[in-house]
Amino acid sequence: MVTSARRARTGHLGRRDRGTASLELVIVAPFMLLLLMMILAFGRYAQTENLIDQAARDAARASTAQNVRADVPKISDQVLQESMVDAPDSCRSTSKVARISMTQTAFSLPDPNDPIAIDSVSVEVTCTLDLSDLAGLPLKSVTITRTFTSPLDRYRGYQ
Repeated sequence: MVTSARRARTGHLGRRDRGTASLELVIVAPFMLLLLMMILAFGRYAQTENLIDQAARDAARASTAQNVRADVPKISDQVLQESMVDAPDSCRSTSKVARISMTQTAFSLPDPNDPIAIDSVSVEVTCTLDLSDLAGLPLKSVTITRTFTSPLDRYRGYQ
């Protein structure tokens, strides 16, 4: 019989310890893969959420740079498409300007009797991110919606 002191000196394991590394790998590997897939899903969601937020911000700012109220929807859509170039395919194909809201007096001459009135344009952007390609996760798709409001400069020329 091999004593524990001799086993420690020689580095040999007894017959009982053979195969434990492969058994541990079989038990731990699925959890590690699941953790990796969750990290990928959260990373993709965070990146896409940031892109949607940036697209809403860019669309609202571009809308306030217009002089004509009727041009705002067209410009918002154009800026959204340009901003979504780096987005995942599923989000790029489903992205849209969901809502544009403007104050009633936006793009009209400011009232000189109300110097603290601030007109603004709000743009809401939405897209659907497909996560079904991440194997092993019960995630299908998630809809991301972001809104940004940009003020109009009251001292600019309007038509």
